[in-house]
Amino acid sequence: MSEPDPRQVIERALKARLSLIPPALRDAFHAYQDEHYRRFLLVVTLLGQAAYLSYVLADMIIVPDVFGLSLAVRSAYVALVLPLTLAAFLWSRNVRLLDLLLPAQIFFAAILWFWLLARSSSPWVPSYQYASVIFIVLANLCVQVRFLPSLAISLLISAAIMHGVYRLAAGNQEVVLVFSLVYLPVLLFSLFISWSTTLDRRRAFLRALLDRMTREDLSAANDKLQALAHLDPLTGVSNRRDFEARALRELARAQRHRRPLSVLSLDVDHFKRINDSHGHDVGDEVLRVLAGVARQELREHDLLARFGGEEFVALLPDTALDEALVVAERLRGVLGACHIPMDDGAIHFTISAGVAQLADDASGLASLLKAADKALYRAKQQGRNQVCLAFCGMATES
Repeated sequence: MSEPDPRQVIERALKARLSLIPPALRDAFHAYQDEHYRRFLLVVTLLGQAAYLSYVLADMIIVPDVFGLSLAVRSAYVALVLPLTLAAFLWSRNVRLLDLLLPAQIFFAAILWFWLLARSSSPWVPSYQYASVIFIVLANLCVQVRFLPSLAISLLISAAIMHGVYRLAAGNQEVVLVFSLVYLPVLLFSLFISWSTTLDRRRAFLRALLDRMTREDLSAANDKLQALAHLDPLTGVSNRRDFEARALRELARAQRHRRPLSVLSLDVDHFKRINDSHGHDVGDEVLRVLAGVARQELREHDLLARFGGEEFVALLPDTALDEALVVAERLRGVLGACHIPMDDGAIHFTISAGVAQLADDASGLASLLKAADKALYRAKQQGRNQVCLAFCGMATES
């Protein structure tokens, strides 16, 4: 069974109502959340702690009889959780833990707050307890990664709040009911925000992943098009256009630094006969074998190109005529020993080559290629399977 296409998996997840992250992508999803929302989670957690501590000012006005105790308890709690928070964000890369850090702190903060209210005799306590809705709102506003764990903590926070209201009301069910009617819509609204946020985060990750894959596909396609524009599709070597552009730069460098430069012009002997006798697929294989062997035998900075048909050209920088002759003869020998396997046996082929070196009075690349081509033509006339030499402007036989 073939592996599912990653793009299709992501697209299906995006279209799904819950947009659940596929198991294979969960680590990447958590890494994405950590990269994009770690700073937000840290800031909102610190702001939540600051807000909890700032309520000591409200306590001073509304429940002055427990102001000193409130200041001590709130300060001690923030002094405890602040270093733990900073350590968690400094050392942990588990964004799922960081996502639940503030909701967990709020759970304990709610317990402490109702504990303080229970020790006050202020007549404003029954009204002040309604401020506890801020706990559930803040807890769900900060959630970014997972909804179900935040739901569980929301239920724990709600249980702590309702227990505190029940104790303050001394079991008065009417007071508890009125508070519940106020609290429940706030709870549901905050849970909806938490659910929407986590859903949006999943979809944002999936879209970002899909966009990245699209960009990579486009980049690969552009690279392929660029390669096709410069390479011969059959053999994979440079085409004539690419060769001429790169050869002109090498020629200018050779003339500027007075360095030798040679060209090999290669041609398969009796190529038409191979095509006619064995078919064009065998002819194509001959050209592929020639290109493959030539790339192995030539140096990395040498330039090999197919000029069309069975004709190849190789540019050899920093190579004098006698050195180029050695290269051409080595290529002729190696290729002459190659065999193309066929159903009824194997065939072999030979090449002819013309070698030219850039002369001081050369007019340019066209003259150099023309000299090598003339030497190749002479090799053909003299019986094929041989190498002939030439300089730009004058030719000699090998």
